[in-house]
Amino acid sequence: MFIMKIQPEYFEKIKNRQQIYEVRLLDDKRKQIKIGDSIVLKKEPELLEGIVIKVTEVRYFNTFLEMATSLSIKDLGFESGTVEEVNNTYHKIYSPADEERLGVVAFKFELV
Repeated sequence: MFIMKIQPEYFEKIKNRQQIYEVRLLDDKRKQIKIGDSIVLKKEPELLEGIVIKVTEVRYFNTFLEMATSLSIKDLGFESGTVEEVNNTYHKIYSPADEERLGVVAFKFELV
């Protein structure tokens, strides 16, 4: 089982079934996650509340823009907006340099 920290806004969207993809940089930890694996998402900053998701699909992308163009914005937890706005939101969390170096992964999941 994997453990990841998640910002409160996205934690609530997942908990309320408003988001079905969790998107991260494709670092060494994320490369290990496969379909069928469980992930505990711990709500920042206290990390006291958690939810468990089960990975049902893994999608790889070169950039957040490519990911936002390929997947439904609603499935990513955005009620509206453009792919550019989604891209900019991820760049507030992750640097473009890290994005270029590592790539992007999107985990489709179901709540456990």
